[in-house]
Amino acid sequence: MKFPRYFPDSLALRTVLLVIAIIAVAEITTFSLIFHHDRSMHMRQTVRYAAGQVRLLQKLLPGLEDEFRLRLEETNPGEQWLQLRPDGAYVPQHTPQFGFAAMFAEELERSLGEPVSLRYAGRGSRSGLWIGFNAAGERWWLILPPPRFKPQELPPDLWQKLGIALLVLTLIAGWFVYSIIRPLKRLGEAVSATGEGAGCRVTPSGPTEVRRLAERYNTMLTQLDRADAERREMLAGLTHDLRAPLARLRVRLALLENEADRSGVARDADDMERIVSQCLAFLRSETQHTDDIEALAIADAVSNEVARHRELGRPLEISVSEPAAACLVAITRGDLQRLLDNLIDNALQYGAPPVEIVLTAEQPGTVALLVRDHGPGIADADRKKALEAFAQIEPARATRGSCGLGLAIVRRIVEGYGGELALCNAPDGGLQVTVRFKTAH
Repeated sequence: MKFPRYFPDSLALRTVLLVIAIIAVAEITTFSLIFHHDRSMHMRQTVRYAAGQVRLLQKLLPGLEDEFRLRLEETNPGEQWLQLRPDGAYVPQHTPQFGFAAMFAEELERSLGEPVSLRYAGRGSRSGLWIGFNAAGERWWLILPPPRFKPQELPPDLWQKLGIALLVLTLIAGWFVYSIIRPLKRLGEAVSATGEGAGCRVTPSGPTEVRRLAERYNTMLTQLDRADAERREMLAGLTHDLRAPLARLRVRLALLENEADRSGVARDADDMERIVSQCLAFLRSETQHTDDIEALAIADAVSNEVARHRELGRPLEISVSEPAAACLVAITRGDLQRLLDNLIDNALQYGAPPVEIVLTAEQPGTVALLVRDHGPGIADADRKKALEAFAQIEPARATRGSCGLGLAIVRRIVEGYGGELALCNAPDGGLQVTVRFKTAH
């Protein structure tokens, strides 16, 4: 079922609105039944009263003297008590059309066993309801005053009490809904955190169904942790076991006499070594802990890493702004080294030299590390995929010692320290990777 646009999306608001609607319908129905019952009682009492008066008058009027008849004709029909008038020109000619008059005439005729006539001066008039009946061959009119034929309205204080009761019941319902929605909200936040790679358990609370759902979520989290631990152990063991045959392969390379064969096999060994190193770095980035880390002078640490790469003959250019030179960032040297190694390796392997490294303080409390190459860059549609583990944008990369973990490792390290990672193509060509960290105080 599709709800209107203005209908709230929140489960809590929908539940509260449902409770309010149920309470309101129940209260209105109750008061309507009470009001209908009061009207019915009033109708029966008025019919019995009028029928008794008519029967009594039918017995008394045949012997009425002329003196009393004149007194009846001089009586003001606007008085608020029961009055009797003989037939005459002053009798209203308007037949009442409202619902009470029709029901009253029907019930009165049934009670008297003879037809009666009703007259009314019209809407807005203060005159009563004229009831015509025959007595000793004459037409007489019994005037029923408005307090008699108009049903009593519900007192205003009753509606006030209804509003107070509705408010109290709404508050109670809101509290019960909150006790259900709150554990569901915590469970939803935990599920979102698990989807982002930061699984956290929840304390079961609320109704039985919600507690059971939380317990099953915790059980699922335990199973996921166990499966993840087994996967890490398997990958770690596999990459560790590969190092031994790689070492033997390099020894045999040294014994080869053919330079062409030696260079080809050496290149394959380097590719295998790079894949193993990336897998190990990826596994280490999963188990990092950011608590109680000593703040690092980010400018000095980055400069030292760039110097190390320059010693290996890599074309790197570095620029550090004056505000960034004094910034401290809570990150370990090992993680910073893995981050830069992967960014620089990616820039040189898939981009083009020179690789520019820029460190700036963008705003108070944030430092930005930019690594940019001069290659073809990455298309907009492929940037999200490039950050996924084991993702290959180009199939040819799989044959060049890459397993698609470089940027995935960088992303995991950055997110582990609460930073931000952004990819874009530089205006004059090349991929530009920007990493932002919060500075330590």
